[in-house]
Amino acid sequence: MKNDSKVMLFGRRVFNRLRRMNVFPFTLVYSVVSAALKAVELKLLCPAVWPGEASGAAEALPCGVMLWLERIANRRVERQFDLCLALRSEDANDRLHDAFSVMLTSPRLRSVGFYWDLQRLADDLSLLQWPRRHEPNAQPAYERLGSPSLNQFEEFLRSSHEGIALPIAATRDAQTLLKRQVGGALAVCLNLPVGLQPLAAAISAACPAVQFVDLSACPGNAGCAVNSRSLHAYGLGLHERMALAQTADAYVGAFDELGCTAIVSGRPAVLFAGVSGEHLHPIRQDEATMWVCGPMEPTALSQAVVQFLALRLGLDEIDGRLYRN
Repeated sequence: MKNDSKVMLFGRRVFNRLRRMNVFPFTLVYSVVSAALKAVELKLLCPAVWPGEASGAAEALPCGVMLWLERIANRRVERQFDLCLALRSEDANDRLHDAFSVMLTSPRLRSVGFYWDLQRLADDLSLLQWPRRHEPNAQPAYERLGSPSLNQFEEFLRSSHEGIALPIAATRDAQTLLKRQVGGALAVCLNLPVGLQPLAAAISAACPAVQFVDLSACPGNAGCAVNSRSLHAYGLGLHERMALAQTADAYVGAFDELGCTAIVSGRPAVLFAGVSGEHLHPIRQDEATMWVCGPMEPTALSQAVVQFLALRLGLDEIDGRLYRN
């Protein structure tokens, strides 16, 4: 009873103080409530922060981050999560900006922290994560973001995607650009990796009724086909390129952050990602995706891609060429 009376007395004093104020302290009340909710989350939901470490090639970091976000979203029940990413000094390049841009497209991401020192990250995690009673001295498990493996690609294709949240301006600009470039025709986004650019000329010649927009740094058929145009020199940012992959009717290119965007957006996609493995079939295909994960003869490869586009886009063959029905 004595403790209850002290609590009631304190509450009355606080209430009287608030009554004497000319304005209600919404910011103060919000901060107190947020701190209390955060304390409960740290105690009940472990881990509250997901740590990762960049361990592979810097070029693969944006794709690795996108696959990482999908794994977290599928494992976590709560609506939001936080990230801490440990980087190396040599990772401070343009791909780091792209990795950050990929993070911003996650509808569940609440905050992100970048570190260049694993010890400092470990020190901060001791404050951000509530210690486990049964593992008081347990070290945090870091997700290693190297070059994506076969299992990670397969897990991404099997997972249930919640979509990505691209900036409205980027989506609007991509839709406007695509409309000006292709009009009302079927649009296929090209993003072929190095060494496969000649494939663009073969599939564009086989599909004259389809308009191809090429985002590759070294397009293989720029100026050679009337139904293909390169957009690499347009100075598009990553969000604009992701919006083009999301807006186009299909995607043919690398299994990178753009390929992941096409898959998440439900677009038919031909993906190229060479992975090592014994007795690995060069093509894996389902209703909406064809994954070329091994070497193939160029003619057979172009025929397989053309057949996939014809089936998914509803094209008819006339004299060996595909036209819109």
